[in-house]
Amino acid sequence: MTATNNISTNPATNTQLASVKDRATLAKDFDQFLTLLTTQLQNQDPLSPLDSNEFTNQLVAFSGVEQQIKSNQMLEKLLNLSSISATNIGLGFIGLDVEYKGNSFGFDGSNSVNFAYNLPKTATKVNITILDEQGNGVFTAEGGKNFGRNDFLWDGTGSDGQIVDAGKYSIQIGAIDDSGSPINSITSLVPARVNGIETDGNGTVNLILASGEKVPMADVRKAQQPAS
Repeated sequence: MTATNNISTNPATNTQLASVKDRATLAKDFDQFLTLLTTQLQNQDPLSPLDSNEFTNQLVAFSGVEQQIKSNQMLEKLLNLSSISATNIGLGFIGLDVEYKGNSFGFDGSNSVNFAYNLPKTATKVNITILDEQGNGVFTAEGGKNFGRNDFLWDGTGSDGQIVDAGKYSIQIGAIDDSGSPINSITSLVPARVNGIETDGNGTVNLILASGEKVPMADVRKAQQPAS
């Protein structure tokens, strides 16, 4: 499958155009200021010369604006370099099997799916539910109760003992602690194959998964070459 690399440059282009416009306006205003200042100096009353502090302050103000615009230019260059770097990193994920923070995944109808989830504390009971695309539960099981990472392998079997159809599914984790209270902030990690990337031109890179979903590259927790 051909890798996808869509880059939306509108935000960056708008910023660059605004910077160019600001520089042009500043240059025009500065030229007008110098023309007026020169005219005033040429026509000033020798007995009542102009206050040098006023136009000196204006010169300083113009210089400050010019420096700010130059700083913005440098920031734009840094943002562009950051975007290019992030895009190059994202390209390295294409074709890899990744584990990312989320709950949706694809099942191909035959191969088992490896999940993981992180518990913020030790649990006394953990229920794992697999849901189909319509939100119907197709499988339930008990999971590991340890603090931190717990792994779970689903072979695609439904509650009726039959292999479910290929398609999109999601995993739902419910847990309670030793006081019987629900445990919140459970992070689930699901597997996927990366087919492409998509960037917005501002350094944000989304991975395009085989299922068609798009996930931020920052949500990836593990990546590896596909098994033979």
